[in-house]
Amino acid sequence: MNIFVIGGGAREHSIIWSLKKSKHCGDIFCSPGNAGIERLASCHNLDFNDRKSIIDFCNENNIKLVIIGPEEFLEKGLSDFFMEKGIKVFGPSKKATQLESSKIFSKNFLLKNKIPTASSIDFSNYKQALEYVESANFPLVIKADGLAAGKGVVICENKNHAQESLKEFMINKKLGESGKRVLIEEFLDGFEISFFTFVDNNTYLPLGYALDHKRAFENDEGPNTGGMGCFYPSKKITNSVLKHIEAEIIKPTIKGIRNEDFIYRGILFIGLMITASGPKVIEYNVRFGDPECQTLLRNLDTDLINIITSCLDDKLSEVTIKKKDRTSVCVVVASNGYPKKFEKNFIIKNIKEAEQVEDVVIFHAGTKLLDNKILSSGGRVLSITAVGSSINDARKKVYLATAKLNWKHGFYRTDIGIKNL
Repeated sequence: MNIFVIGGGAREHSIIWSLKKSKHCGDIFCSPGNAGIERLASCHNLDFNDRKSIIDFCNENNIKLVIIGPEEFLEKGLSDFFMEKGIKVFGPSKKATQLESSKIFSKNFLLKNKIPTASSIDFSNYKQALEYVESANFPLVIKADGLAAGKGVVICENKNHAQESLKEFMINKKLGESGKRVLIEEFLDGFEISFFTFVDNNTYLPLGYALDHKRAFENDEGPNTGGMGCFYPSKKITNSVLKHIEAEIIKPTIKGIRNEDFIYRGILFIGLMITASGPKVIEYNVRFGDPECQTLLRNLDTDLINIITSCLDDKLSEVTIKKKDRTSVCVVVASNGYPKKFEKNFIIKNIKEAEQVEDVVIFHAGTKLLDNKILSSGGRVLSITAVGSSINDARKKVYLATAKLNWKHGFYRTDIGIKNL
């Protein structure tokens, strides 16, 4: 089976790495790809606004399955387009993508289906939002309504911070149209996890969870990012917590999706805060997370193509997910300055040496190949993953590999996985 993967990050690299292990895998094509993906797939720089050229590309290369990685393509209705053309596509419809593309839609969905979440109020008027924070309790959370690549959420410790954030979003248009409307939420005290489940039009099939590190620097300090590292499992997530998540959050979410008559064949990512009163939903995402995908796929022992094709045929009930009994840790190496201004096009020399460390696999994100040299081309550059018999074992391996990389133009957090210990 020939497969077309859309995206160019470490998430897509890890998906392709996992697909290649399947006996059902034929040729893999990717757009735009990156330097790491080029070792596994045929990469092409396609214009997704030119829908005719996209379908011609699929026909010319006998594409039987499309996997959409980034949320912006789902928001633009690319999944619907492939469905209309009779090509199997892993990713929900544009209508279903509102669960991620609008924080306000998502919040209303949660309230309608009585799913535990933070209390909130939304605003499209800047002055009214300012008036609200004058008498609000702090800390509080301000979220841009639209897609913001993981950078549309600000935890405000005081009134001044809230006023600055509202101005950045609603007046200065730091996030463009995404910040035109905002959601102001109560701050939830607890720890965050990312839970993933495959969804077809009949049922769901849980993949599991991972713990992401959103802040740029150690001890969860600095600005929010797309994710600086991840690990699995956590001693804090007991069977009791998992049962609670399934009963109180996953099942009513799936029921709500059915009631909305969404076409949803793909992965659902539920961002959760585990509070003293139980798990509460922070957000929905309608695709794999990054770096959670890299972390979870390292231990997947079931053929990913079998899972995806069963999902698209509405036969998830016939699949059992098996995972290797190992821990996994992912450390993201980012360009200096990320998530703010950063420079590109620096050579990364020691990737092969880092890959020699036992149980380490490196997934590329912001990289490109030029004259047989690997150069940085984005904010998050590499996801270094390791598996082991314990979190400590995986941490030792992943940081040994990161040290061998010795890339002076980047930085990484040294505390990934510590909050599990």
